[in-house]
Parts: sequence; C-alpha cells; structure tokens
Amino acid sequence: MKSPPPRRLSIEDFRPNSLDEIVGQKPTVARLRRILDGVRNGVVVPPHLLFHGPPGVGKTATARAFAREALGEMFEVGYTELRAYDDRSPQAMTGLIELSRHHSLGGAPFRIIFIDEAEALAPEAQLILRPAMEREGGWSVYILSCNELNALAKAIQSRCTLLEFTPVDAGEIRRALSIAIPKTPFRFDPEIIESIVKRSNGIPREAMKLLLEEGGAQPPS
Repeated sequence: MKSPPPRRLSIEDFRPNSLDEIVGQKPTVARLRRILDGVRNGVVVPPHLLFHGPPGVGKTATARAFAREALGEMFEVGYTELRAYDDRSPQAMTGLIELSRHHSLGGAPFRIIFIDEAEALAPEAQLILRPAMEREGGWSVYILSCNELNALAKAIQSRCTLLEFTPVDAGEIRRALSIAIPKTPFRFDPEIIESIVKRSNGIPREAMKLLLEEGGAQPPS
C-alpha cells in the first residue's frame, strides 16, 4: 500500500502566529503590546486600528497575531476577516456591519473585524463603514490594512490609530528565515540564505517566496 504523498508547503505555512514572530516593525509591535496590556487587565476595548505600508511586510500577519492574543481561546468565534478577493459590495458591507453590532458568539469580550486592502473599498462602501466605526457600541473592533494610505478616506483614518509598516533590515529577514526553515525539509548553504536576504529587498513575504523557490528546486532526499 502506497503511503500518502507528503503535504505540499505554501507561504501560508510561514505566517506568524504571535506578535513574537513578527519580524521588524518594532515600534508598531510595542504599541500593540501596550494595547494588549489594557485588554488583558479588563480595562479597555482596543481602538480601531489602521495598518499601512507596502505589500508583504506583515500587515495581515500582525492583524491575525494581535487578534489571537487579544481574543485568546475565543479567536475562532470572535475574529472575522474580509480579504481582498471577498465580496466588497455595499450590500456585503452592510451585512458585515450588521454583524458588528451584535455580541460575538462563544463569550468573546468583543469581536475583531479585519478588512484587508481597505483602500480598495468603493466610495459607497467606505461611506457605510464610517458611521459603523462610531456606533458599534464597543462590541466590535475594526482593523484595516492598506497599501496606499492616501487612497483611504480621511474620515476613516481619523477614527483609527494609525500604525506604519515598513520594509525590514537584513537581520530581520534572516530571523524570519531562521523561523521558517525548521518548518521545511530544506537545507540551505549560507550563500543561498544570503542570496534570499539580498533579493527579498526587505520584504518578508518575498523572502518566504524565494525560500520555497530555492527549496523546491532541491533534488528529493
């Protein structure tokens, strides 16, 4: 009887699960940790957050990691994500906002709603979102991410705590690789690692793509 084929790796296998695994972005992670202190003390509901910066530097990963730490074991019932490829019509946004006005199921203290590439929301959808961020009653926290801050309505920006994400230095790319490589069957010579660091141009997601490219080209052991 043939054994099942090994599971294929994808970039999703390397996404951080906690803020400790986020590479670079030290000022942003420090602010998020301060917010989490208030959440854990039962003192505050997090503010709405707006992560902005170029693609691939960890905005989505940080949103998920923050939500996991804020919601704990209630993450699965308290976290909702609207990705760039999901329905973003005004009708869909109205449904999402209606959801935000109700307590989350399962006893989570609040709901976290993450909207990826928020600048791609149509103007009408942004108009629907704006008042919802004011009157959701403390039951829902919005985390928005965008690549181009100027493309997002100023009225939405003003309702969020803005946190900037930037490309990271070579040392942080090496740290990302040191976390990722043990999750793979690959083995790399130091010069290959340095080549990945250089070609990634400070973008962690690009480093993970290059890791899979280089590792996938290795002959089976």
